[in-house]
Amino acid sequence: MKTAPILLFVLAFLTLLTLPEFLPGGGNLCASEPRPFRISLENAPDHLQVLAVRNFARRLRQETGGAIAAEVFPSGSLFRDRDVVEALHRGAVEMAVPGTWQLDRFVPDVAVFLLPEFFGRDLSFVHYHSDGPLGAEINRRLESRLSVVVPGRWFDLGHGHLFFRQGPVKDHADLQGLVIRVAGGLANELRINELGAQAVTIAWGEVPRRLERGQMDGLLTTFETVRTGGLQERGIGFALEDFQYMPQYIPLVNRRIWESLTREEQQLFRELWEEEVRHQRQAAVLAQETARRELVRQGLDIHRPEPRQQEQTRGRLMEAQPDFARRLGIDPLLLEILQGSAEGHEPSGL
Repeated sequence: MKTAPILLFVLAFLTLLTLPEFLPGGGNLCASEPRPFRISLENAPDHLQVLAVRNFARRLRQETGGAIAAEVFPSGSLFRDRDVVEALHRGAVEMAVPGTWQLDRFVPDVAVFLLPEFFGRDLSFVHYHSDGPLGAEINRRLESRLSVVVPGRWFDLGHGHLFFRQGPVKDHADLQGLVIRVAGGLANELRINELGAQAVTIAWGEVPRRLERGQMDGLLTTFETVRTGGLQERGIGFALEDFQYMPQYIPLVNRRIWESLTREEQQLFRELWEEEVRHQRQAAVLAQETARRELVRQGLDIHRPEPRQQEQTRGRLMEAQPDFARRLGIDPLLLEILQGSAEGHEPSGL
């Protein structure tokens, strides 16, 4: 009978129709099984960095049809930034976006962006170097030494300034003997100490308690961080707006995870990140300006050093820069790149 061959043909045809290539959307990014993609962040959910990464993760999920199940974990709920590099290395998390001040423990050369060369400089100067040959070399060294991939440009936080419990603090001469908290980075400690204060590295979670107990006189941070952290309620009432440096965040993806993505997924990832960088940097400027106005309205007493005083302070710090670079272990080649690329960009101050 011919029934059996016909039945076998029908069954084979139906089986063929269930293959991915024949399903709606088959063969594109949406055909993959959802893959967990955890992004560890230390900042609070309403922080501008977290909001930007959340938007990136949402678009990555959307554009891949959920194939890359990107999910953001803020507030250090997975790992603190000081621990996340090791977590990335052992594959305990897929991605993180730690601050530059957290990375010099692993790759000392990152501290080049915390040197006095960047004290008092505006955004265009910072971006010229972070987006240029110097930033490219830092990315290469991070990738080489940490087994990660840097998929794009860095996020901005906003210029770091000095904030105090007591004041007013009108210039750097008023810093003598004050205990100033920094988030991390030996370069930050060296710079603050050179100005006559005593720098101490304290985890963010400890800051409110230390302020309330009077165990620190002030801290190096940004207007937006003071606002979102409610630090005025903890006693911060004065600020010295001196543009200490520009804190930035570097995206890091576990190399094994990155290599498991298709070329199309990698390209999409880079494109989405680049779009978010452009929006985030604009949002960071707006957030800092808005936070500054709000803090002033709430009573924050801000002093900005006179241009002559600021330049004198910068000159003093620049004299110490060679010693800083040596103690930080920064490759002299990077200083040559910094100085060489600076020739194409007129240093600008604030």
